Amino acid sequence: MKTIFHDLRYALRQLRKSPGFTATAVLTLALGIGANIAVFSVINASLLNPSGIPHSDQVVALRAKYSVGDLGNIAISPPDFADAVAGKNIFTSAAVMQKNAFNYSAGGSTPERLNGASVSWQWFDVFWARPKLGRVFRPEEDEPGSNHEVVLSYMAWKQRFGGDPGILGRTLVLNQDSYQVIGVMGPDFNWPNEAELWVPLALPLADYSDSKLRHNEFLFGAARLHPGVTNAQANAYLALRSSQQITSEGQNSFSQSAGWGMFSMPLVDFVAGNLQKPLYLLLAAVVSVLLIACANIAGLQLARASGKQREVSIQIALGVSRSRLIRGALLESLLLASAGVILGLAMARTTIPLLLLLAPSNLARNITVHTGWPVLIFLAVVGTGCVFFCGVAPAWQMTHVRWFQTLQEGGRSETSGRGRQRLRSALVVSEIAVAMLLLVGAGLLVRSLQQVEELATGFNPDGLMSASVSLPPTVYKDDESRASFFTAAEQQMKSLPRVSNAALADALPFTNDGGASSFDIKGRPGVLNDPGPHGNIRVISTDYFPTLGIALVRGRLFSSEDRLTTRPVAIVDETLAERYWPNEDPVGQYIHLGDNSPWMEIVGLVKHAKTSSLEADNTEGFYYLPIAQSPPKAASLVVRSNGARPETLASAMQTAVSAVDAGLPLYDFKSMGQRVDESLIGRRFLVLLLSVFAGLALLLAAVGLYGVISYSVRMRTRELGIRMALGAQRTEVLGLILGKGIKLAGIGLVFGLAGTLAAGKVLSSLLYHTSLLNPFTLLATACVLMSTVLLACYVPARRAAALEPMRTLREE
Repeated sequence: MKTIFHDLRYALRQLRKSPGFTATAVLTLALGIGANIAVFSVINASLLNPSGIPHSDQVVALRAKYSVGDLGNIAISPPDFADAVAGKNIFTSAAVMQKNAFNYSAGGSTPERLNGASVSWQWFDVFWARPKLGRVFRPEEDEPGSNHEVVLSYMAWKQRFGGDPGILGRTLVLNQDSYQVIGVMGPDFNWPNEAELWVPLALPLADYSDSKLRHNEFLFGAARLHPGVTNAQANAYLALRSSQQITSEGQNSFSQSAGWGMFSMPLVDFVAGNLQKPLYLLLAAVVSVLLIACANIAGLQLARASGKQREVSIQIALGVSRSRLIRGALLESLLLASAGVILGLAMARTTIPLLLLLAPSNLARNITVHTGWPVLIFLAVVGTGCVFFCGVAPAWQMTHVRWFQTLQEGGRSETSGRGRQRLRSALVVSEIAVAMLLLVGAGLLVRSLQQVEELATGFNPDGLMSASVSLPPTVYKDDESRASFFTAAEQQMKSLPRVSNAALADALPFTNDGGASSFDIKGRPGVLNDPGPHGNIRVISTDYFPTLGIALVRGRLFSSEDRLTTRPVAIVDETLAERYWPNEDPVGQYIHLGDNSPWMEIVGLVKHAKTSSLEADNTEGFYYLPIAQSPPKAASLVVRSNGARPETLASAMQTAVSAVDAGLPLYDFKSMGQRVDESLIGRRFLVLLLSVFAGLALLLAAVGLYGVISYSVRMRTRELGIRMALGAQRTEVLGLILGKGIKLAGIGLVFGLAGTLAAGKVLSSLLYHTSLLNPFTLLATACVLMSTVLLACYVPARRAAALEPMRTLREE
C-alpha cells in the first residue's frame, strides 16, 4: 500500500511538471464525460428508471388494436379494462385514466385552466405513488355522484396554493362544481403529462360490462405486473381474453372481421415511443466522442513517453519491475480521469436542462432527472474505461522499450520512436473513421430533415392562431346550449380587429387530438369478414375550410342552415373518397355511424390535410360533421390574421370568448405554424445534437492528427534537414508532410464509410426519402473532413518546410 501511495505522489508530480498537457487532457475528458452523463441521465430518467415510478419495468400500458386502418395501438374501452382487471394472477393493480382539464375559479378572480386527469381509484397504486399529504382515492369515491374529491400535484400545491399545509379539506371550484382536497402527491409524480390534479373517473359500474361499449375506446389503461410475471405472459393472457370475447360474439362478428384484440406494452416504451432509437443513437455518438478523446490523450501520453525513454530505461536497468511502471502509467490516467469525471459531472448539470429544453415535449414533460445510483454506476464505468483507454497503450510502449539500445543511443531509439509513431497513427486513423461516421450520419439526417420540411401540410398554417376551450357539463348540459355557445363565440372572433376569418373544431391539425370511427355507406351491403369503412372524424364550424385554407373540390361547404333541427350532412376528403368511392362521386352519397344514428348526406368533397406528422401522416381519410349538429364538450378555436403576427391575437381571442361566457378561460395558445414545427422537434433534436457531437469529434480528430504530424516532423527533423541540404525544395517538404496527413485521413475516411454501411440499418430507419449513399451528403462530408485535415496538417508542414538545413544538421 505504501508503494502505491508513493507511485501516486510520483504520478501527481509528473502531471504538475506538464501543466499544459494536464489541463488539455482534463478538459478533453470532461467534455466527453459530461456529454455522456447528460445523455445517459436523460435516457435513465425516460427509459430505464422513470422518475416517480419505482420498478417501472413492472408497469405496462394496456392497449387495443385493430387490423384495419391505422389502429394498431389505441386506447381501451371500459369492457377491455374489465377483462384486464380479471387477471388477478397477472396484475397486482390496474387503473384507467382520461385526460381532463378544469376551469378553476378562486374567489371571483379570472378563471384559470388546470391540466389534470380523471382516474380510477387504483391509479396511484399502479405507480406505487404515495402522497406527501393526506391520502388518495378510495373505491367508494370512484362512483357516479360520489366523485367530488381531488388530489393535487406537488407543483400545483406549491405554485398555485403557496404550499399551504392546511390545504387538506379545502374546497376548490372546478368546472363550476365543488371538490374537496384530500391529498397532495410527492414532487416526483405528475403522471400523466405534468398533471396538476386528479379526480375520480367514476364511470358507472354497468359500463364495464356493457357489450355496446366494447369498441368505444377512450381510456388509457395501466397495470402493474405481479413480481416474476413478464410482459409476454401478460400479452398471452390478454390474447386469450380477446379470443374468448370473439368466440362469445359468434362467427362474422365485428371484433373478428376487424381483427380486434388487446395487448400490453412496457410503459416506458409507450411514453418514449419512436424516440428510443434516436436517444440510444445519441448515446452511441457521445461514447464515440469520448473514445476519440481517450485516443487523443493516449497519443499525447505516447509523445510524453518518448521524452522519458532514457529515464524509463535507467529504471528498468536498475531493477524496477515492468508491473510497477505499468501501474505508474495507469495511475497517471486515473488522476486525469478522476479530474475529468468531477469537471464532467459539473458540466452535465448545466447540460441536462439544456437537453430537456431541446427535447420533444412528450419526452421532457414526464421526466425529472436525478443523479441516482444508475447514473453513478454509469459514471464509474465511464471513468474506468477512460483510465484503461488512456493508459494501456502508453504503459505497454513504455515497458517494451529496448532499454539497453536506448541507453546506448542516448535515449533516442529510432525503432521505439517509429513504433510509437505507428501506434499514434493507428489511433488517429480510428479517430478520423469515427468522426467520418458521425459526420455522415449527421449529414444524412440533415438532408432527411430538409426533405420532410419541404412536404406540404394540406392547409396554410401561416397567420393562424389557435386556442382551446372546455365547456363545464354543469352549465352546458345539452347539445342546444353547446351549439349556441359555439355559434356565438365564432361570431365574436370574426368581429375582432385584425382577424379575417375564424372557425372552431373538436380537434385541429397537429394537436394529436381527434377520433376515428367506422361508418356504413347506404346501399352498400356488408362483406363477409370485412369490418366496413373506417375514417377519422372531425366536428367543425362553417368557416373551418376557408380559415385553414383547405380547398373545396366539389359540392358545398357547411352553412348556417346546417343546424340541429335540419337534415344531417357531412363532408369527406379526397383520401377517404379514393378509398371508398374510387370510381364514383361521393357527393350525394349517404353514410351513418351505425345503430340508431341518422343517415348523413355527403354534400362536399375537400382536399386532404395532414393531421399529426408531415412524413408519416394517417393513411385514412376524414369525414367532417357540422359543429351545430354534433356540438362537442370541448373545442379548438382558430383565427386567421389579416397581416398581424398571429401570437398578438391571443388576448383578443380570450376577450371574444369572455363576451359570451366570462367564466371560460382559453388555454393551449399556439400559432398553427408553431404546432407544425413541434411535429418536427424530435427530428431537429436528433439532428442538432448529432451535428454538435460530430463537430466535436471532428475537432478532436483534427487535434489528434495535428499532434501526430507534429511528432512526425520532430522525429524526422534530421532526415528533412539532409533532404533539403541535398536539394529538396521547400514545396516538396511541404507536400511530403501534407501527404502523410492526407494518407491517414484517406484511410480513416474509408473505414468511416465502411462503418456507415455497417450502421445502415439503424440510420435508414431514421431517414425519410434519403439514401444511405446520398452522393451530395457523402461528397460534402468528405470535403469538410479533408479540409479540416489539411488545416490540421498545414501548421506542422509549414514548420518543416521552414527548416534551415545547416542549422538543423549542426543541432542534430
